[in-house]
Amino acid sequence: MLQKKIHSLHYTHKLYLLLLPYLLGIIVLVIIPGGISFLLAFFQYDALSAPVWTGELNFILAYTDELFRLSVKNSLALVILPVFFRVFGAFSIAYLMRKNSRFISLFRSSVFLPSIIPSSAYALAWLWILNPMFGPVNTFLQMLGLNSPGWFTDPAWSKPALILMFLWQIGEGFIVSLAALGDVPRELEDVARVEGATSWSLFWLVSIPLMTPVLLFLTFRDVIVLLQENLSVILLTTNGGPYYSTYTLPLFIYEQGFDSLSFGKASAAMWGLYVLSGIIILVLYFLFGENGISLTDETYFS
Repeated sequence: MLQKKIHSLHYTHKLYLLLLPYLLGIIVLVIIPGGISFLLAFFQYDALSAPVWTGELNFILAYTDELFRLSVKNSLALVILPVFFRVFGAFSIAYLMRKNSRFISLFRSSVFLPSIIPSSAYALAWLWILNPMFGPVNTFLQMLGLNSPGWFTDPAWSKPALILMFLWQIGEGFIVSLAALGDVPRELEDVARVEGATSWSLFWLVSIPLMTPVLLFLTFRDVIVLLQENLSVILLTTNGGPYYSTYTLPLFIYEQGFDSLSFGKASAAMWGLYVLSGIIILVLYFLFGENGISLTDETYFS
């Protein structure tokens, strides 16, 4: 009986039925917790006693905290450069590996592999790779007669160390770029080659303009990931140090909530993180929009 009812449904209704589990997941795991955290920002709550209404006090306390302002600066510093290099690197490697050959699948797997390693294991591996005493990077630099940085133990090198870590996890952007490049008509490259275009000009003047909507999408995704999902990596590598040089906004939220038991202030800071992510994405969108870049299928495939 149930199968007959499913077969009798309209195709659009079947699609809605397939999307229902994801919709329920978004409601239960995203919308409801988000609403609770927003309400919690107006209360003083330590998880041990009843919440007390404080109005906008938590927002004032969070946004006037010097550590909050420092964490915003550090978060932006760990987003601006890594996002550009991650997106451009993922697209460049996908462009080089877009053609099928005997060993190309092995190389594609090696690019994607770091993205499936758990954050904790990945961070511990990089603690050894960038160890200032016996890490392979510094050992190699010493063999070349170069100065070896302190990396995670040096305030001047702690951010570059984290940025170097982030540049290795480009597997998801690589897969998306590779799939998008597969939809580009090969006739465009053939026409450009007939007109005398070199491989370099094909990359800059044909592939990148066509892939701009995809690159913009990957940029949005990386901004959100690097702003909001770096807590475990920073906790295991630097714990916000040395001298607060890698103290980011997620770490500030974590300490306010689970160290100080000030969940109201942590919720207020978390919504500051969401607003910051939205502002960056809107700025990028309007900057690209002013240049005539669209995200619609009609523009992409016209």
